Amino acid sequence: MRKIYIKKGIELSKDEIEEINRAKAREFKIPPMPEEQKIKTLFFLLKEKERLLAMGELIPLEPIEFNRETFFILGIGGIVANEKGKGYGRQIISAIRTYLREHDKTGVGSCGWHNQGFYEKCGLGVDLHSLKRFVFQDKGKKIINIADDCVIYQDGSDRFMEKVLSTPNKEVLLKRPFNW
Repeated sequence: MRKIYIKKGIELSKDEIEEINRAKAREFKIPPMPEEQKIKTLFFLLKEKERLLAMGELIPLEPIEFNRETFFILGIGGIVANEKGKGYGRQIISAIRTYLREHDKTGVGSCGWHNQGFYEKCGLGVDLHSLKRFVFQDKGKKIINIADDCVIYQDGSDRFMEKVLSTPNKEVLLKRPFNW
């Protein structure tokens, strides 16, 4: 029987952490998540018995200032299906969307252009033009996500992405890099 588990990072078992790190290294070529980020992250795990089929994450972002408003959004990231083409990733996205709706939160992430159709079919909004507007400043230097092409999102009642899209000349200043 398949089931989705929603767990805080501190609730993950050692085996789950190792499996997540292996899958993310394989899919995204990234090192293990830092402990301080893992603690704040909410993990969505699709399992069949003890076997991990797919995963995803919602990462609380520090307050984001945009156009003189403060927003508390969640970063959508780490979507990995260990077996492709079986609908496992879609089930993770569905669980994430349900969580965002139930908690009236906005979720924002990024993806490569080749994945945009998947996220659209899963019901997320996709914007091809705004990614470079999400800027992290480190020691006076602007850092922009250049690995991806699209912003994926689901707006909450704060209408964050609606506001971002309606003011195309303004940057979104982040407190951490846009790499979730």
